[in-house]
Amino acid sequence: MSYPRREIALGIFYQYSSYVIMQTFCLLAETTRGPTLPDRLHEWIHADRTLAVYNSTIWLPGVLVFIAFLAIRSPMACVNYMRVGAVVTVFRGLFIFATSLGPPLAVMSDAPPAMLSLTRESITLPLLIRQWIPLDVLYGGSGLSAAYLTQDLFFSGHTATTFLFCLVTRGWIRTVSVFFHIVTVALLILTHEHYTIDILGAYFVVYAVHSFFERRDLLLSA
Repeated sequence: MSYPRREIALGIFYQYSSYVIMQTFCLLAETTRGPTLPDRLHEWIHADRTLAVYNSTIWLPGVLVFIAFLAIRSPMACVNYMRVGAVVTVFRGLFIFATSLGPPLAVMSDAPPAMLSLTRESITLPLLIRQWIPLDVLYGGSGLSAAYLTQDLFFSGHTATTFLFCLVTRGWIRTVSVFFHIVTVALLILTHEHYTIDILGAYFVVYAVHSFFERRDLLLSA
């Protein structure tokens, strides 16, 4: 099969469109403050928020680089990743909007006051554009940006994106995917960035969506 240029282009469109939908839902979820929940794992493992910066500086560039790498080295896997990932991303936005969960205690202490007091009236077009095109997430953000959402919790996007790499890849690329995934989840646990249920829930959703695509022959042969 020749290089799937059309499928890659459509995958990028689907992936970005789903991101815009998810970020819009996430912003709306910030306007209704949810309760902070108890978490057994958080009680056993002390939070190290000094590592929190790596949740964006390692994860996001890593995901983008990995997608670009797959587009070159394993384009069919790249298409599959973006197809399944787009659906997973929309589901994530819907889940977050459906039930507002307050951030874990460790995250609450780092959250900008502007986000903790966000109202629907303050969701302006400039703010939405910053959410949809979050360039400042790559260098720490400035308060009202994708870097500082506090209630985008269930389910974990970090876990979902890196686990999906493990499902769509093969051979040594899958080995790298598994390593990337383990590092990502370890950082989430150490920083208390997510509740334990957010991390666990991501596996079920991603596996279910991937299986749906696979059983209906909606995936390309990698």
